[in-house]
Amino acid sequence: MAASEANTKIAAAPGGPSSSSPAATGEAKARQNSWEALLKRATQRRVYEDSTLIVLGNTNCGKSSILKSFPGIVRNPDHPYVADYSYIKVKNRFEVDSEETLAHMAVWQLDNPERKGLIPTFLKSSGLDKAIFMIVLDMSKPWSLYESLQTWLGVVEDTSKQLMKDMDEEESKALKLRVSKYVQNFVDASFTEGKGGKDQLSTGGESKIDPSIPSLNTGIPIVIVGAKGDYFSSYLQKESSAGDKFEFATRRLRQSALAYGATLTFASIVAEGTNLQLIQDYIFHRMYEFPLKHKAQAASTVDSFGLYIPSGFDSDELIESVRPAKSTFGDSLEFEKVFPNPNKESKKQSQEEKVKALKNSQFYKLLQQKLSSGSRTPKSKSSKSDSSKPRTPGSGSKSSSKSGGKSNPKSNQAVRQFFQSLLATGKQGASGSKHSASGSKSANTLAPPKK
Repeated sequence: MAASEANTKIAAAPGGPSSSSPAATGEAKARQNSWEALLKRATQRRVYEDSTLIVLGNTNCGKSSILKSFPGIVRNPDHPYVADYSYIKVKNRFEVDSEETLAHMAVWQLDNPERKGLIPTFLKSSGLDKAIFMIVLDMSKPWSLYESLQTWLGVVEDTSKQLMKDMDEEESKALKLRVSKYVQNFVDASFTEGKGGKDQLSTGGESKIDPSIPSLNTGIPIVIVGAKGDYFSSYLQKESSAGDKFEFATRRLRQSALAYGATLTFASIVAEGTNLQLIQDYIFHRMYEFPLKHKAQAASTVDSFGLYIPSGFDSDELIESVRPAKSTFGDSLEFEKVFPNPNKESKKQSQEEKVKALKNSQFYKLLQQKLSSGSRTPKSKSSKSDSSKPRTPGSGSKSSSKSGGKSNPKSNQAVRQFFQSLLATGKQGASGSKHSASGSKSANTLAPPKK
């Protein structure tokens, strides 16, 4: 008993450790809260599935340059496929205290529309519900923008139809409804800023969804990227009506994006880059519901070309509100009328400059006719002026002084015989006649002029 009493006194002595002290109690609660937070985070952590990004665009349009700017991308140059393959380590960069790789996104590049039959094989690992398409346009060739966009949108539409044939009707309807739901319930970051960052993907169910919007629903999210926006800006600055032409191009592209419920943005890799991080953030947002904190940028200009129109933001009214009142570029106007293709112009000019040459036989016959008719080229003024000048003794040829400027009959006769022999040779060659290889006089040997 004495020992226990002593221990009790020591524990209660000033400065000694006490389990009931406020400091000890606070540390214990902090440790318990930390463990509870970690446990709660582990139990609530989502299991993210792998996904697929399919990048479509013409050769050298800027696809690879944009992908190289994505953090976490790993390229595979030794793949055995006809399409370029790489993958991205998916991380949520908005979770500051976490560098964990949550999933992997396979990335396939295709530059030939005729190989669209390969796309279903790219989607075997993830399926259509975990896929997103990115169409890259080459803005350094503005005359081809609209045609290229329509071509690749057609590829996405054909692929969607082909894959949905093998699905149940309910499954295909669900994919399209998901796109309609996102488009109609989209909330831009400019409206959610300072309000807790409301997630755009979680706003569904609050209103009735119209399945007819967008009008061309493929059931797959689409991102349209205008690469090399800096080239486009430089090109327009050299043109007259630069502002109207920029508005025409953006208007036509926005109209197509609106019809498919697609996102449209212009990008550049020059200097620090324009909208490169935005593109990756948006792709992760659509696939994994990560936050989307980029505000829409519809009021872009020639000098500030960083256009960003997220899916669900645009409308026909917004597009028309930007059109200049006196714009001469209508919706039905072809892109090549506004942005002439310099390659076609130079080719057309070179074709117009070509001169059609006569066949040898026709040329010789024409010359013979001129000689037979006695036609001569008129004397030039310089020859007349020279003839009027007094000549010094010994100047000029003897024959010309005797003939008095008239043509020499013997010379004309020799020229006639020369062309006659050429015409005869052409006829013999056409009839397939053969000449002997002996040393005898050949039939096509020119006869010397008669004296």
